[in-house]
Amino acid sequence: MKLRYMFVFIFILMAVVPTSLFWMWPYSKALEAEINDVKDRHLVIAKNLSTGFERYYQDVTNTFSIIEIQSNEKIESKEFKELLLSLEFHVVAVVDDKNTVTCLFNDGMDCPEIIPQNIIELANQTALTEGVSMSTVTEDTNTKIGPILLVVKKKADQLLIGYLSTRYIVAMGKKVAFGEKGHAAIVDQAGNVLAHPLDSWIKERKDMSQISSVQKMLAGKTGVELFYSPALKGDMIAGYTTVANAKWGVMVPQPISELEDKAQSIDRTAIYVMLLGVGLALIITIPVSLILIKPLEQLIHTIKMVESGGLKGALGMKTTNVLPVELKELKSSFFNMMHNLDIKEKEISRLAYFDSQTELPNRNYFHQLSEHALVNMKESNSKGAFVFIDFDDFKLVNDSYGHKVGDELLFLFAKRLSAYFSIEVKEGDEQYHFDKLPDVIPARLGGDEFVILMQNILSIKDVEMKVQGLFNAVFSTYEMKSGVELNLTGSAGISIFGPNYTKLEDIMKSADMAMYEAKALGKNRLHFSSIT
Repeated sequence: MKLRYMFVFIFILMAVVPTSLFWMWPYSKALEAEINDVKDRHLVIAKNLSTGFERYYQDVTNTFSIIEIQSNEKIESKEFKELLLSLEFHVVAVVDDKNTVTCLFNDGMDCPEIIPQNIIELANQTALTEGVSMSTVTEDTNTKIGPILLVVKKKADQLLIGYLSTRYIVAMGKKVAFGEKGHAAIVDQAGNVLAHPLDSWIKERKDMSQISSVQKMLAGKTGVELFYSPALKGDMIAGYTTVANAKWGVMVPQPISELEDKAQSIDRTAIYVMLLGVGLALIITIPVSLILIKPLEQLIHTIKMVESGGLKGALGMKTTNVLPVELKELKSSFFNMMHNLDIKEKEISRLAYFDSQTELPNRNYFHQLSEHALVNMKESNSKGAFVFIDFDDFKLVNDSYGHKVGDELLFLFAKRLSAYFSIEVKEGDEQYHFDKLPDVIPARLGGDEFVILMQNILSIKDVEMKVQGLFNAVFSTYEMKSGVELNLTGSAGISIFGPNYTKLEDIMKSADMAMYEAKALGKNRLHFSSIT
């Protein structure tokens, strides 16, 4: 059989066989493929939400834990009130055993003269022996706040109680929407609704604890499950996980019916496309095959001539006209593609470790570097310092000049910081080497929050001089490309720690609290703390 006839036969066969196989592919396989596709996606969304809520829970409890040690003047300061409002606190009060209420903070509403008995009972049930705890969702009907969480801290015969609105949780939950009815549902530690597409369920704090996936979340499990939804009256598939410290549950469900509809639609569309493909194949195969075979026949003829040793001078011309140009283009395109892939791979590798805005190590990479640095300091019996820097009133820059100017300011700040410490990551050195870490490791945690880990420090005075020198270098006037001039100031908390202290989270928390002290003392200054 000649190649041209074989080519026609194979071309038609390639068009017909997939269509025939597709007709034999059952609908259940299409549905199974859809279900498998959404499993990982829903679980990733649930885990991302959980991470955000974990951060929010830590911010709320950390802020609440320092209220009692603050003076009235600091609590009533604009900055501290703005912090409490941003976390959705509406009331913070001290209640004694006679239900005498002393308000430390409120959002403009009248301070409650008395706390309802059911709220007091829930607060007592929630309060731990020491530390901050958070209740299940409830409501004080004497206020118009709506569903709230009680943030509670026990103080001898008194309770420090905060009314925390669930509006942030609701808003985060409603940002998740896909398909027609795909959504997020968040429940508290007892299975009561915190966020849900049905506002009525949020208002009545619907108990979802009977749903099997909710029970698994409350047991601290993570996974994907099929279950029946009373709200949507149908089977659902959901990725679920927990918010570890808060013990909330985060679930991202989608009706199975949507996947069934999509599978049927894909089924029908694919059949139409494949049938159309067969028809087009039959129409164009023969002329196209003839066009493609002719150059191959010419190439075969040329190869035979070369084999016979004749027409060597014409070989270059014939191969140039028939094949070599295409081969050269293919080779060039391939090497260009490999070069581009190599560049992209390096870019991806860098983005995994460095912040794209400032080119400093990102949060995750900084944690890795710091853990290794703490081990090194312990082995060398040296002290370290952790610096937590936060811009003063950075939000005003974004509000007044736009995020583009804010991003440029972050970039220029990072450049000055790197220049001050003579830090440069050369091309090709996408990562620091763990066994040769620099003594100073800066990073951007996010927003306008920057941190610096200093190893092998000589004294507190030495650290103070270095950080003050850094302040003089980075907190001054910045000229933006747009012509805007900005006078930037910032506050820093510095935590000094010994070689035997390897708990990075506590070191960061100590520096973070010291930074808030610096802001409370008037901003644009340093404040030290130590951890041993």
